[in-house]
Amino acid sequence: MKEKYLFIPPKPKFTNKTIDKKELKKLMAWAFSNYGTGRASYLADKLKDLGFRYATKAGLSLSVEDLRVPPTKREILKRTNEEINLTQQKYERGEITTIERFQKVIDTWNNASEELKNEVIKYFKETDPLNTIYIMAFSGARGNISQVRQLVGMRGLMADPQGQIIDLPIKSNFREGLTVTDYIISSYGARKGLVDTALRTADSGYLTRRLVDVAQDIIIREIDCDTERGILLKDMVSNNQTLIPLQNRLLGRVLFETLYSPETANVIAHINQDLDHNTAEFIVESGIKSVIVRSPLTCESSRSVCQFCYGWNLAHGALVDLGEAVGIIAAQSIGEPGTQLTMRTFHTGGVFTGELAEQIKAPFNGVLRIPKSFRTRLIRTRHGEEAYILEQSYKLDLYDSSYFKHKMEFKQGTILFLNDNEQFKESQVIGEISTKGNVITERVTKDLNTENSGEVCFSNLYVEEKIDRQGNVIVNTPKGGCLWILSGEVYNLPSYAEIQVQEKKYVKANEILATSKVISDCGGLVRLNPPNNYGHVTELQIVTSSVCIDNAKIITKENDTNPHSNNSDNPCILEFEDGAKFTMLCSPGNKIVNSQFLAELIDSNYQTTTGGIIKYNNFEVSKKNKSKKGYEILGEGSLLWIPEETHEINKDISLLLVEEGQFINSGTEIVKEVFNITEGYVQIIQENEIVKEVIIKPGQEYPFNFDTDFKQDYPTIIKEDDPIHIKYNISGTLFLEPFEYRQEKKLLIRPVTEFKIDNNETKLSKIFLNEDNKIITIKTTKRVLFKDGQRVKSKYGVDLLKTYLIMSVDSDQPHLSADVEFVPIRDNETYKLQLTVLETLQIKQDDFGEANKRITVTNLSVTENQLIESGSTVAKTHLLSNSDGFIQSINKTDQSTFKILMLTETDERNISINGQTPQVSQGDFIRSGDQIATNIVSQTSGQIVDINKNTIKVRAGNPYLVSSNAILQVKNNSLVERGDTLAILVFERSKTGDIVQGLPRIEEILEARKPKEPSKLAQRPGKITLSYDSEDNKCIRIFSSNGEYNEYIMSGLQKMIVSNGDNILLAEPLTDGAPNPHEMLGLFFNFYKERMPLYEAAKLGLQKVQSYLVNEVQNVYQSQNVDISDKHIEVIVRQMTSKVKVEDGGDTTLLPGELVELQQIENINEAMTLTKGLPAKYSPVLLGITKSSLNTDSFISAASFQETTRVLTEAAIEGKADWLRGLKENVIIGRLIPAGTGFNSYNDVSKNFVSDKKNQISDAYEENTKNNNDDQALENIILDDSIARNYNLINNPVNNFDTIDQNFNISKDI
Repeated sequence: MKEKYLFIPPKPKFTNKTIDKKELKKLMAWAFSNYGTGRASYLADKLKDLGFRYATKAGLSLSVEDLRVPPTKREILKRTNEEINLTQQKYERGEITTIERFQKVIDTWNNASEELKNEVIKYFKETDPLNTIYIMAFSGARGNISQVRQLVGMRGLMADPQGQIIDLPIKSNFREGLTVTDYIISSYGARKGLVDTALRTADSGYLTRRLVDVAQDIIIREIDCDTERGILLKDMVSNNQTLIPLQNRLLGRVLFETLYSPETANVIAHINQDLDHNTAEFIVESGIKSVIVRSPLTCESSRSVCQFCYGWNLAHGALVDLGEAVGIIAAQSIGEPGTQLTMRTFHTGGVFTGELAEQIKAPFNGVLRIPKSFRTRLIRTRHGEEAYILEQSYKLDLYDSSYFKHKMEFKQGTILFLNDNEQFKESQVIGEISTKGNVITERVTKDLNTENSGEVCFSNLYVEEKIDRQGNVIVNTPKGGCLWILSGEVYNLPSYAEIQVQEKKYVKANEILATSKVISDCGGLVRLNPPNNYGHVTELQIVTSSVCIDNAKIITKENDTNPHSNNSDNPCILEFEDGAKFTMLCSPGNKIVNSQFLAELIDSNYQTTTGGIIKYNNFEVSKKNKSKKGYEILGEGSLLWIPEETHEINKDISLLLVEEGQFINSGTEIVKEVFNITEGYVQIIQENEIVKEVIIKPGQEYPFNFDTDFKQDYPTIIKEDDPIHIKYNISGTLFLEPFEYRQEKKLLIRPVTEFKIDNNETKLSKIFLNEDNKIITIKTTKRVLFKDGQRVKSKYGVDLLKTYLIMSVDSDQPHLSADVEFVPIRDNETYKLQLTVLETLQIKQDDFGEANKRITVTNLSVTENQLIESGSTVAKTHLLSNSDGFIQSINKTDQSTFKILMLTETDERNISINGQTPQVSQGDFIRSGDQIATNIVSQTSGQIVDINKNTIKVRAGNPYLVSSNAILQVKNNSLVERGDTLAILVFERSKTGDIVQGLPRIEEILEARKPKEPSKLAQRPGKITLSYDSEDNKCIRIFSSNGEYNEYIMSGLQKMIVSNGDNILLAEPLTDGAPNPHEMLGLFFNFYKERMPLYEAAKLGLQKVQSYLVNEVQNVYQSQNVDISDKHIEVIVRQMTSKVKVEDGGDTTLLPGELVELQQIENINEAMTLTKGLPAKYSPVLLGITKSSLNTDSFISAASFQETTRVLTEAAIEGKADWLRGLKENVIIGRLIPAGTGFNSYNDVSKNFVSDKKNQISDAYEENTKNNNDDQALENIILDDSIARNYNLINNPVNNFDTIDQNFNISKDI
């Protein structure tokens, strides 16, 4: 046996090459695939030993001097700056828009950075190939070319916090050092990177969890499913780049059909053969470009994948084992690299040309010749240059310097930058081929702001007005044009300003242009506030009305010497000359409104000793001024008070120490530690055996006369003049009420206290600011604090009536408020109470805007304590002229404000032409660099105002190019200030590379979300014809072979990715953007169901979408250089595309809208066909991974994922059964998982063998069950469905494991 496993090593092979990271990978892959895991790990150990051995002998040292900056950097920066200056000049001449300038600047700096990167590599290679940084970066040991570029090249373009590119790059590198500005710009990206890392980790973890949940029940359950379908594999190509070559995609796959050599017709590989590295390489070398292989997508196994369809287990390079949980492996393989994917990019401001288009560069110096029959369309490039787009493919003539003719092919759709007979230089970009890849664009806007102030003039600018849904007028430019800002000083004036100058007049510097006034509405006594730090009085107050109490002074209580302190615990006292004292309820600076209380009289005449019942006697109260301070008393009268002491108890009745009707003396304990103060009779208020209150009513008991007292209404008040009063022989007013004590009814006679109310008020001596204008005054008011008949629950005394001082306001101005002031008298030791109505006026220094603050002057027109009339001017603010000039115009704006345009010396310039004939006319617009006369070039842009013999007078101005469909924010001849928005430019921005990649895109695909801006898809296959209507809208028609066509109208904003005459396939995109996979599935299914059976149409439609999803996921991972085997993605996509939606149940039990497995519904329909019933109709659906997880057969698995309550409730209502086919549900229940060593080996028994012995097995089964005790309760177990199918036990209930074992033993014996 030993000889069998003896390893004979092959002949040693010597390889003489530099081993870098890439070569190490190849070496390990070779060792693994040829010699297996054991010997590969042995090799890895030996390589590690070798590495460490040499690392101890020598290492890499790194110094600042190793960071070598290429000397060509200065030249590259100089050349780039010149190009940027040219672009800026174009922008200033109004030849390109601000967006085109920005895009050109971004692309220019990107090109410079790329060129410098290449120079860095070249410089290292040629001058210092053993440079430590160069060795590390290019061997793959540490770092990469991107980091080396930042160390010794230039850091390049950076993004701002919003993600927009800043068009000023960091030109220095880390070796040279960053400036403070560079450092701040760098920190934007650094912060974004930190945030992204945190978010990415969380998102990636959640994605992995969802993937595991959707695929956890996919296990390899059988060897071959006998499928009749396969998938076509070829090179995965994107944007003319091969992402994954065919050879890599074939590794570990199983062939669907036998492969023959295209040349010799010899068999290369057999059907169902698994492809190793050598076979895959041989297939590709034989010239075969595409191969049909088995795939999890086309596997016919129910709820699992077979061994042949899955292929290799990539961990050990052989066919996957039965029972392998490939779903979990797939989920982990896709989820694990998630953290490596960038969350989002920082390049949202602009896109580097190389990513969007393939450039065509001139092969030599020469001239281009274009034939007359040349069919082109003029377009404007993203850099604002005019170019031609070819409507057909042409072979054009290029002549070199020797006039030798060369033919060069330009494909249809190529953008050509040259005209006929135009010269070009070697390596000059003469054309561009737009990529038809997944270029997604988004509509964005950018504000066009003016850089100078002046007058707006439209030049060749056609505008049209539109009214939106809200009724706003939107002015836009359908064709675009030029917008001039003719220079001039603009002064903004508020609507209330008085203009002091006239149009077409000259003014001098510091002359008053306009004045704004501050006017007092009411008039009164002036009070000036102290000036601010700059010496300006910013606020003054006018006392329009005031009232002062002359016969009272404010005195403070002890420990408070300052009456202005707002101390509520120690309030001030207002003492009148007649001795009356009031407590102040307000303090200085408080605002007081009508009927608000100022002070409260200190008076004990209306104070009681306990609680009681109050009754009004011969007076009324005001219903209007009801407040917390009681009711205002009208007239004279008295208050009747029936005293009683109330205790709130809230305890159980068993704790009570007194009883109802009992007479108790003062100091008696009512309940524990509660004693009464007054003596009297007890009344108990209780509820549900809980004592709420105990009331002690003072008085005398009297026998109850049943003959006379029954006729009397009780309780009642009897005054002394009442005839009945005599019989009770008690003086004073009495209050009678019946009561019971120990079931004996008696009459209680209670004393009544009377409090007299008179009209005697404290005399107020008032002084008014203006005796004719008594808007506010102070008066006294008496208020009763309780309602008539109200029971006051208290054991202590209360105040029944209080006297207040209140402010009263004239009825014409009820909402007026006054300020409380304490006016000092007698050397500031005592104070008087004064109420004042103030008018506060703000004196603004920036009436004419913040920008004009330095040329405004404010003058006060009043002095302290001056008495002024209403309508008087208090202050004036003047706007002064900044310099000498000419008032060109005074415009009134929509907001009723005014704008003054003043022309100064700098706004108009004279250009000498020395008597030569001018080539321009008055009113023309000229740009800097234009020729205005022979050999005379203008250095100024603007409008020609005047032409005479020797000079041309130009009014300076700046032109701004406005693109089509821009929204204008200004009108012709309106005036604007620097920084104002002239227009909002609307443009398309391409999103490629990282922007549409990364985790968000993976999530979008796997959750089957509809893209925000989906592309339009072809509704039928056919040939495309393009046409344009009058409004420049594109009309696309797709003609199919039978003459039918579909028509699409595209607006100018939608970017087409097809050309005239193209042949297009079904569901191919016509415009840019990501396709909607749901729409794609619908198109394929509807197309196929007209041509084939429903089941076949659903299968084929799903297969097309499956291929799209797999390729999309691979595209994202490949863009980040992450390699994942196709089969993992196919396993997940299989789960997403396994269900169909029932549209019509037919004669089946299925309901419309129900989601069912495709295979399951097809089996039901086959049964319907046999019974001649109506089959169910359905359409395939694409489910995201979350929905897929929740729609799984296992409710236990779904509940453990999310929405636990909902899933379990629905399962209970529907009476669902869980067959425990997956891993999660078995773990939760506590069973052995049906994978790995727990995979049921009964599956190894062949179907034929079992079916032949069917009768014997079933007999044995029956025999076994008979032997069991019928009364014994047997434990139910759950059986895997494939085992049950093999043993034909689907219809027979299985009661214990012994039965299975015996059946299996019988089959072995036979």
